[in-house]
Amino acid sequence: MRMNQNFGLLYVLMLLCQIALCNYSPLGPYIMLSMLPVMVFCIPLKVSTPLCMIIAFFSGLSVDWLSEGLIGINAAALLPVALARKGIIRIFFGEDLLSRNDSFSFGKFGALKVSAAVSTAIAVFLAIYIILDGAGTRPIWYNLTYFGLSLVCNWLLSLLVTHILTPDDRK
Repeated sequence: MRMNQNFGLLYVLMLLCQIALCNYSPLGPYIMLSMLPVMVFCIPLKVSTPLCMIIAFFSGLSVDWLSEGLIGINAAALLPVALARKGIIRIFFGEDLLSRNDSFSFGKFGALKVSAAVSTAIAVFLAIYIILDGAGTRPIWYNLTYFGLSLVCNWLLSLLVTHILTPDDRK
């Protein structure tokens, strides 16, 4: 098992990029870009679920505090992603990956499986984020448009982030 030894540093740098992304590049009312769900999804499997949830909470809270107006919205939307992380990995990559505490990558599982797993994590994050953000005040067509466009844009961004955060050890 080859682990990316600079994962913590890369994670913090990506977190700073997310803060800059939130502050300086709004794409309009229908698109929200967030690297947070894929960053949490790519946390090494040797990290337990409770610790992953703590990391996710403080990552979301730091983005909320330093960039966005609603304190706690990213933190609340990231917690279910951290909770569902091992389940999503089990569904898309199999139990063997979890039992070995190995990492996933494009080289091992292919772009289709990694894309599907990451898209599921993003969908969980966006569904909760949009529900909390709108609080029942927006029409359903707006929420569905917001979800769909954000999912596509975040999926494209997540492919780059996943490539950066996962090791490339073609086994």
